[in-house]
Amino acid sequence: MTNYTTLFNQLPQRVRLEIATHLGSTAGMSEVQIATRYKDVAWWLRSVKLATLPPGYESNDTHMAPQEFNGLGPSVGVSPELTEVINHFIASECAWYLDNFVHQLLAVITRMHEAARLQAQRQAEAAARQLAQRQAEEAARQLAQRQAEEAARLHAQHVAEEAARQLEQRQAEEAARLAARQLAEQQAQAAAAALAQQKAREAAVQEARLVLELAAAANTTPTQQAPVGAETSLTSVSTDMRSAQTIFFMPGPEAMAEIDRATLVLKHGIDAAVDRYALAISPYLNAREVAVRAAP
Repeated sequence: MTNYTTLFNQLPQRVRLEIATHLGSTAGMSEVQIATRYKDVAWWLRSVKLATLPPGYESNDTHMAPQEFNGLGPSVGVSPELTEVINHFIASECAWYLDNFVHQLLAVITRMHEAARLQAQRQAEAAARQLAQRQAEEAARQLAQRQAEEAARLHAQHVAEEAARQLEQRQAEEAARLAARQLAEQQAQAAAAALAQQKAREAAVQEARLVLELAAAANTTPTQQAPVGAETSLTSVSTDMRSAQTIFFMPGPEAMAEIDRATLVLKHGIDAAVDRYALAISPYLNAREVAVRAAP
């Protein structure tokens, strides 16, 4: 694309010098601003050149090339009338070059404005795309964050529910074990009490049986005095039986052991008493049996 510097360099040297003289500093200006500055200066110089021409002056349709126009000027010794004609021609040619330069600059400036507009549009579209992309990324990030937070919340809830379930299960198992232990203790206590009652009944029955046997033996020999040893044995048996009837009930395994021990002591006492009783009365029972056999 043709820019303002290309068009400026195509001008005749004398026209470029005049434009440069009135252009001033362009530091810090944009390309469009510099091109506009060239246009304004060229348009002002065109107006100045046209103002030096006499009224009704008509320029030629053909114009000199820049190289030829640069060397044009009044020669020494030329008449004032011819010098004025040459100066009018130079002013007319300069005005033509400046006018052509201005129109070309207008097209360049228009294209520059359009390019700037398109560049701004592209930049705006790129900024919009970047903004939309950032917004989409931010939305995706927020969505992912919400999903992660929701997943973490659900996981924490699941962990809490699982911990509560395990705690409830442990409490239920502990309660079941405690109930089973209490039931076992109750059953053990009931069994111990039943065993103690059974032992007591057995001891009572055994004592009653022994008493009946002693009473029966006493009825069969009313005239005979029981030997001192027999009386002592009966007294010892009665004492052992009374001591065996004293049962202390204690719940739990200790009660069972105590009951077993007391039962064993009672059994041994009863067996020993029976043996002593049988030993004491055996001579009399044998003598009576012999007398009965010897009777006619």
